Amino acid sequence: MPNLVGIWSPGLTQESVERALDAQLQRVRVPGTAYSDYVAASQGFGMALQDHGLLENGAQPAYGDDRAVALLLDGEVSNASELRQKFSADLPERPLSPPELCLHLILRRGAEVAAFFSGFFCIAVYDRRANRLSLISDRYGARPLYYVRRPGAMLFGSELKALARIDPSPRRIDEVGLAELFCYGTHFMDRTWMEGYLRLPPASILSVAAHGFEMRRYWSYRYDESAAALDQATYATVFAVLLDRAVERCMRGSKRIGVFLSGGYDSRSVVAALRSHRIPIPAFTFGLPESRDVRFAAMLAERIGLPHRVLNQTGKYLAHNCPAIVWRTEGMMTFANATSIQWHATLKKQIDIILTGFLGEFSGSHTWPQLLAARSRRAAIGAIFRRFLQPRKAVAQMMFQPTFVGRVFAAVTDNFQRSFESVEVEHPLNVADCWNFLHLQPRGTFHAPAVDRHRFEMRAPHTDNDLVDFLLTIPPYARLEQRVYKKMIASSFPQIRDVPCTNSGRPVDPHFLREYAAMVGAYVAQKSAVALSASFRRRRSLGREFRDLGEDFRAEPELVEQLRSLMDSEILPNTVFRREGIEQIIKEHYENARSHEHTIGLLISVGLAMKFFLHDDLSGVPDEMYAV
Repeated sequence: MPNLVGIWSPGLTQESVERALDAQLQRVRVPGTAYSDYVAASQGFGMALQDHGLLENGAQPAYGDDRAVALLLDGEVSNASELRQKFSADLPERPLSPPELCLHLILRRGAEVAAFFSGFFCIAVYDRRANRLSLISDRYGARPLYYVRRPGAMLFGSELKALARIDPSPRRIDEVGLAELFCYGTHFMDRTWMEGYLRLPPASILSVAAHGFEMRRYWSYRYDESAAALDQATYATVFAVLLDRAVERCMRGSKRIGVFLSGGYDSRSVVAALRSHRIPIPAFTFGLPESRDVRFAAMLAERIGLPHRVLNQTGKYLAHNCPAIVWRTEGMMTFANATSIQWHATLKKQIDIILTGFLGEFSGSHTWPQLLAARSRRAAIGAIFRRFLQPRKAVAQMMFQPTFVGRVFAAVTDNFQRSFESVEVEHPLNVADCWNFLHLQPRGTFHAPAVDRHRFEMRAPHTDNDLVDFLLTIPPYARLEQRVYKKMIASSFPQIRDVPCTNSGRPVDPHFLREYAAMVGAYVAQKSAVALSASFRRRRSLGREFRDLGEDFRAEPELVEQLRSLMDSEILPNTVFRREGIEQIIKEHYENARSHEHTIGLLISVGLAMKFFLHDDLSGVPDEMYAV
């Protein structure tokens, strides 16, 4: 991943600033990867960007006319040509690189102009005259940027390790953040598992200067509940037109583009929207041959005309890849959700940029019975709590010390409630969808690609501003179980309509009532089959999963040895973690009484991250990830 790093500390000399930047860049550097290091340093401030050049932004920093203002762009702005036309009166006539374009617009219109920037990016702007630093995240917080405030200073970087490397203060566990991670699988709002280390929220501008610290939002993920209703056919038609434009924007540049193709709606709609002159591009699917993803993706690739390769691990792969994954993802997720690292060398032979269906959920509301029954905002929040927090709370209480549970769990619940303060809608389905994209997606979906980004970049057409702005006008009844989405696919891409979907195992059916009745019947049958399989200890078919992760964990008992080593050394401190409870979780999983692969994977991930980033013990970090 390109890495943005920096330090704001008015008391430091320029030489000290440059040494700090060099230490940060060295800590995040991946051996064997070619980078350009772009640096802006002065007394009291410095920032640097480690750029692999895949996004073709050109040389940086961009400077204002008097060189008093400097800007670094990590990521890309995908609608640069449209911005040049829209704001032509504010721009010079000469050609501008993307960083120069961003800087000119920010200087003329203010940092809030970022609301018009489409794409995944982090921007750092420093005004030397005012000694003011501004950090700007994209709408969705897709590219992580962390910061920590210290007396008279602020450190920032794309990775926690960049901050930890130069942080003069003791590093500690954030107990509430740690509990959130195990109760929910990620963090609410801006927290991490490291005390004081915060993540820049989506669509945010953080400014720090001698007079203080300010955080403000420039855009809100919010459904327009007063928008005029259109008919279903119009929604579907406009959706298809805007998706076509979004996919075409993602195909620009000279780098090699490939696609991760599953059997779901999101990636299929992306490849179906490829214009004929863009075909073929290579398509890749992860999974076992009998999984729905592999079977249905192969059908999609054949219909559209894409060369297709299935990437299927054979034998043990978890323990071997675990340290490298944790070094990149830093304990912010279970390592088992990012095992594509084993295929990087293979993928790099063909592609530089990965086209994905990420955030196709914008186009539809995913429901469950309690949410459908909710008739108020308060009831929706309760339904979300019962779905996302309650199931994991019992397991978390097993593995934590009772004293830890007593002092922390109330704060976790309180943080959950406060996370809805930024959700500015009332309809229950809108509440659930907005909360999902403000909290779940940035803290879950976007950590996995961090493993890939030192070699690859990612583009997601479903996050295009024009498309999202339109989707936010669609009322809940039309989004329910992706009604408009399915209608769009069926009407605009009929060649793939009859290819079954991974989730349902059925072809795309735009007739909602008929499909919904079939879904309910399938859900009841699935639950019955699961119960029957459990009774007779039969192995269930993969269904919508592309692998049997629980069985994969059971096949690698060395993972348990690694976890026990972390407990024996008290890297996982016994003041927080309860050994007896963790042993019970291990026993239940490996005796196939219950499935705890998520909890075990998260324990190992957090333990290794604590070893690397709290204790500065880098033993076990693979040489290909970091050269000590």
